[in-house]
Amino acid sequence: MRARIYNKDRKRYYISEVYGVINCGVDMYIVDKMGDPQSVVLVEYLDFSTEMPYDIHVEIIDINPSDYYQYVYVPKDEMQCINDAVHSPNKYHYFRGYDFIWEEKEALVELLTNGTIEKERLNIRDISTKLPDWNYIENRDDIDNLMEQFAGFHDSVLKEFTYVTGDYVDEDNKMHFNVAGGRNIKLVFDSQWASEIEICILSPRCVQLVPPSQNMLADLYDASVFIKDCMVYFYDSYLQAIPEVYDGTYIKAMGVMWRFAEREEP
Repeated sequence: MRARIYNKDRKRYYISEVYGVINCGVDMYIVDKMGDPQSVVLVEYLDFSTEMPYDIHVEIIDINPSDYYQYVYVPKDEMQCINDAVHSPNKYHYFRGYDFIWEEKEALVELLTNGTIEKERLNIRDISTKLPDWNYIENRDDIDNLMEQFAGFHDSVLKEFTYVTGDYVDEDNKMHFNVAGGRNIKLVFDSQWASEIEICILSPRCVQLVPPSQNMLADLYDASVFIKDCMVYFYDSYLQAIPEVYDGTYIKAMGVMWRFAEREEP
């Protein structure tokens, strides 16, 4: 699972794996420490010092599991050893996270006491829950690579647009909602200048789909991709900067990944 984290002291966003979540009335996320890749830090989900609705410091991008390590859930009745050791008026209600972190209880207590600790103390290795065979858009080089590989979207068409929420109503008429990070949009583009590509929009925040006008062609001449505050923006024409208002198709999302599509055999 990955998230966009806001560092209030530096007033900057960054992306981190989520190694665990511990609750003491509010969820506190165990994530990378900005500027110190060898340490983790506790980040509260909500900033209660702000006015309602409270500012959010942790936004989930995707919920891919690790290929090698397992998340565990530790309920309230098994958290007594942590509460006894921390000596805090705030009682911890549950822990969700990698099993090796829960096994290092002394280090976990130190993290809860000091707010930060070296990764090796919690036995955290290099972990990436990014999906293999996908190209992620996280910086200018990633954008340039997409544009180079897909000819800048020149003479391309949007072949498919699919929004998947994961929400549903079951056979007992009960409504079920997907967790944060579980929504995505699938786009398929084809081009006269490049092979067909599939783009996955992770945790979309804003989508404006503008079909072509009556009797107008639907091909793209070019496109633009920007990154601001670890958020990805896509526009269906060439722009030099993110506009305040845009009347075409555009997408704002927590993350974007893409790959060449596998063509079906005739």
